[in-house]
Amino acid sequence: MSILDVGGGGGFYDFPSSLRGRAARMVGVDPDAGVLTRPWLDEAHQMLMEEYARSAVERFEVALCVYVVEHVATPGAFFEAVRSVLKPGGSCFGITPNLLHYFGVVSAAATRIGVEDWLLRRVRSPELIEAYHSPVRYRCNTTRRIRSTATAAGFRKCEFRALEQAAMFETYFPSALRWWPREYSQILNRWAPADMFGTLLFRLIA
Repeated sequence: MSILDVGGGGGFYDFPSSLRGRAARMVGVDPDAGVLTRPWLDEAHQMLMEEYARSAVERFEVALCVYVVEHVATPGAFFEAVRSVLKPGGSCFGITPNLLHYFGVVSAAATRIGVEDWLLRRVRSPELIEAYHSPVRYRCNTTRRIRSTATAAGFRKCEFRALEQAAMFETYFPSALRWWPREYSQILNRWAPADMFGTLLFRLIA
């Protein structure tokens, strides 16, 4: 199959590389220059997805959006661009934080009031910030918003899964407070609907 790795330039995540053995061809698109150094890509483009789609001729069976949607400024245009480069029946698979989770709420609020970088420097090492961090916007980070935006962009079907795992958030807390994400995760897993879980996984079918 042919795979488009959207947002494939970040240095922190390399999940798409595990699909190299199943892909006849892999293309990466990201405004970050890191996309040009990803060894599993056959072709790389340093640009926004919307820019790539305007001139793209190639069509893909699969598009990957691994921790990308939370950074997107114009979700409608973004999903339209992804839809336009998929073959009929192709799938866009994505992973993103949930805005309805405390992590999403704090991240979005910190961005809106301008303290995101200040806060991040207190919970992350400079090396990790340099390798991974890019501004977040959280404009399409609930199942409802993803579904409505993707449907408006022309996707004919949306499927969701959700994860609530404390380990994904513990490292943002000092050692003395790591009981909080563990307790919160236990409560969510026992009592809350999946729409409240910390991580959303989706499949959009063209």
